[in-house]
Amino acid sequence: MQEKSTFRILSIDGGGIRGIIPAKVLAELERELELLYPGKKLYEHFDLICGTSTGAILAIAIALGIPAKDLVRFYKENAKIIFPNWYLKFIPSKAKAIITSIYSNRQLAAKLKEIYSSANGNKPPLLNDLKANVCIPSFNGGVGEINVLKTKHHKEYKRDYKLFAHDVALSSASAPVYFPPHTFSYNNEFGNGHNENMIDGGIFANNPSLIGVFEATDKLKIDIADIHLLSLGTGKGKHIIKSSWKPKHIFYWFLPPRLLDIILDSQSQITEQYLHFMQRIFGNKDSSFKYLRIQHDMGADLIELNSTSKHSLNRLESIGDEVAKNKINEILTFLKLEQHVELS
Repeated sequence: MQEKSTFRILSIDGGGIRGIIPAKVLAELERELELLYPGKKLYEHFDLICGTSTGAILAIAIALGIPAKDLVRFYKENAKIIFPNWYLKFIPSKAKAIITSIYSNRQLAAKLKEIYSSANGNKPPLLNDLKANVCIPSFNGGVGEINVLKTKHHKEYKRDYKLFAHDVALSSASAPVYFPPHTFSYNNEFGNGHNENMIDGGIFANNPSLIGVFEATDKLKIDIADIHLLSLGTGKGKHIIKSSWKPKHIFYWFLPPRLLDIILDSQSQITEQYLHFMQRIFGNKDSSFKYLRIQHDMGADLIELNSTSKHSLNRLESIGDEVAKNKINEILTFLKLEQHVELS
C-alpha cells in the first residue's frame, strides 16, 4: 500500500529575543537535513512557513535561504542594538505614561533590511522574492483589522507580494509598548501603496499554527489528512498572580509590559488546545492532520522578551540546543521527508 503524501507546514511563535530557541532548533534540524539531503535548503523541506513577530523574522529569513545558524548569531550579536538599555527605568513611574514605546524600531528595521538584503544580492527583497510560501500575521491599526500578509501563492493574492520583506517582518514584530506601530509606504515595479500603524500579530495569533492549517485547507485545497504541522514555541512560563498581590499603581501592568506578555503566552497556549481539539473532532487519526508541538517550559523563571544580558542569551541558546538534542529525531520522523504533496 502506497504511503500518503504530506504537506509540511512550519509554524514559529512570537517571543522577542526568545526567538533564539526556535532558531537554534532549526539550525540543528538544518544540519541534520544537510547530511541526508546535501545541497537542499531548509525552506525546501516545507510547503508553507508561518511566523509571528520574532517568528515572522525567522520565517522570512528561512524563506530567503538564510542559514538558521546565521539567525542564532543575528539575535545574539544584535540583541543590545535592538533592545538597548532601558532608559525608562530612570524616569519616575507616572512620567512614563507619556512615553509611547520603550524602544525605537529604527535599529530593528535597519538590521532586518541588512540581513534580508544579504540573501538577495544586496537588494532589499520583496515578499515576491521569497523562495517559499509564507503567512505573516499582523494587526492593521490603520483600518482596525487583522491582516495575514502572504506571498503570491494563490490567484486571489494581489498585493502583499509587493511589500518589502523587512516592512512585513517589522509589521508583525511591533509589539505594543515595546515598539511603536510600524507605518510604511512602498513603491516598486509592482505598484505602490501605504500601510498605517501595523502592530504585532501576536495579539491574535502569537502561535500562527491555525493560520497555516486554514491556509492549506481553504486556499490551497490540501486534504487535511495530508498536513504535517511542525510548531515551534519560544518557551512558555507560568504567570502567577498571588492572592496577596496588590499593584502600587496601574503602570505595574505596562512597565515592563507584563500584561502583553501574559496575552501573548496565553494566546499560544490556547491555540495549542484548539489544535488538539480539532484532532479530536476528526476522531480517526488517519483522517486528521498530524501535529508536533516543540515547546520548552521555563516555569516561573521565564526570560523576558527584551532580555539582553549575556547570561540570558547563552541560556536561550543552551535551551534551544537541549530541545534540539531531545527532539531532532522525532522531528525528522514526523516530517516524512520521503513523501511530498505537489501544489498544482
